[in-house]
Amino acid sequence: MRVGVLANPMLTRFEERALDRVAGLDGVTIERVTVDASVRDESSSLAAGADVVNQGKTVSLTDLELFVDVVRESGLKAFIYADEKLGWLLFDETSQMEWLRSRPVEEVDCLADATIVDCEPVPAGGAWNTLPDDETDEIARTCDVVIRFGFGLLKGPILEAPKHGVLSAHTTDIREYRGMGPKVSYLNDDPTVSVTLQQLSETIDGGRIVEILSRELPPNPTLDDVWDAVYGIQTELFAAGIANLRDDSFEPWQPDELGPYYPHSLQQRNPRFVSRLLARNNWRRLRKRLP
Repeated sequence: MRVGVLANPMLTRFEERALDRVAGLDGVTIERVTVDASVRDESSSLAAGADVVNQGKTVSLTDLELFVDVVRESGLKAFIYADEKLGWLLFDETSQMEWLRSRPVEEVDCLADATIVDCEPVPAGGAWNTLPDDETDEIARTCDVVIRFGFGLLKGPILEAPKHGVLSAHTTDIREYRGMGPKVSYLNDDPTVSVTLQQLSETIDGGRIVEILSRELPPNPTLDDVWDAVYGIQTELFAAGIANLRDDSFEPWQPDELGPYYPHSLQQRNPRFVSRLLARNNWRRLRKRLP
């Protein structure tokens, strides 16, 4: 099984660990890494976010600049990010921070033998992208399956170019939640978290399912607990999915029903949603520390 990766210029720790497990499967090689050149610029919000995470439990001018940029671009979402940073600084919540630390693709050991190329995505309407024809053809020639860790929403020929399609993780069970998942399941007090590995289609979170893995949460979890479980699952999910695809008796399956779609704009435009989320998270933080 020849694997390709669609990646941002920096790979997070959970993405790196997931690829380590994929590369460790017998008979599997990671052949090609296509890097989103549109976010190579060190002044991008993606690069600024990576810097903030890698700085860890410190506060710098970069934090303030990023907060202002996110307020300008995404409104109330900035306060969710600020709350995460508060957890690192005051509540010793470092699980999410550790999973999101990152380093350049070129420094990742399991990709040392892969061909790494930069590629500018092609806008495909709205928030969607596709890949140029020449890169799509090269991926089809060299890869049997592709793992998506970058390039945003994808559509077009790239989705069917590799034999087994483009695999992407959605951080809930797509039969229950689509769009913005974990924050909604958190407010619903779900006792477990699930992550779906799907073959991408042009329906948002509506692809054929390759694997679903779940974990139980501790009592009264904080958002840090939720994200710790979500990222931990993803370190195992891609290797499990590729093992399924190598089994001749396995067939990816389309669920009978898809869950309701919760747009990410909820956390940008809905003060009630954001206030409920932050109030519950901080109340649970305090409960953990009270006698």
